[in-house]
Amino acid sequence: MKAILRRKQQQCSPVAPVIASGAASIAIPEYISGHYRWAYLWRPGVWFFDHLPIINCIVFGQYRKMVEATLAHFGPNPETGSTLLIASAYGDLVPKLARRLRDNPLTVLDVAPIQLSLADTKLREAGLREKVELHLMNAEALKFDDNQFDSGLMFLLLNEMPMPARRRALEHAIRVLKPGGQLVITEYGPLGAQHPLHRFLPLRWMVMQIEPHLDTLWRNNLEHLVDECAQASGKRATMTDRTLIFDGFYRVKRFRIEEQD
Repeated sequence: MKAILRRKQQQCSPVAPVIASGAASIAIPEYISGHYRWAYLWRPGVWFFDHLPIINCIVFGQYRKMVEATLAHFGPNPETGSTLLIASAYGDLVPKLARRLRDNPLTVLDVAPIQLSLADTKLREAGLREKVELHLMNAEALKFDDNQFDSGLMFLLLNEMPMPARRRALEHAIRVLKPGGQLVITEYGPLGAQHPLHRFLPLRWMVMQIEPHLDTLWRNNLEHLVDECAQASGKRATMTDRTLIFDGFYRVKRFRIEEQD
């Protein structure tokens, strides 16, 4: 077991060739280096949480459904075009997205070198590494040009951010998307009165211990927030598709990005 752990840790160690652009090092936001360090920066934690049974347990058995509903909005077609995944993700989302896009360009960014190394390893194992650019970058301060990508994806990212960081990340995501493009957001659903995980306070408390910034996402209208953030770059965002998962505890929403009239 120790030998296996060492091999996994070596695979997840930051390595310079992984980074396509950006600074050699970058400041980790406090909400990650503080609360989430054990899950995203600590090597034993990274090894542990990147197992599908663990991931599926954390999201109450809904991981496959969320990935499938997310990938339904992407394909090897001109409408999807060039795609930006804003923050890498545990599990098999990255290689599945790369495979689904075929020859369409895919760019993946993350603020943590260890997470980029993990994505690099998965892509190499799947024979897809040459198809994907990996960038060390903070989602709150994207270094890409305006209107550079056709599609953007945020997969279980916004719930981990405090509201100011969430707004900055959305503003930058929409800024780099072309008018006529899409932003797909896979997230927790709004706080309701029917779902047991919303109604039963001990369960809700448990979720909040894992995701301390989730409450502000639960209690704010995501469509309004996305459209407000679009206005920062002279655009508007209109929700065009919604998939509810686990009776609405999770959701996948697609927004069309357009120039303001």
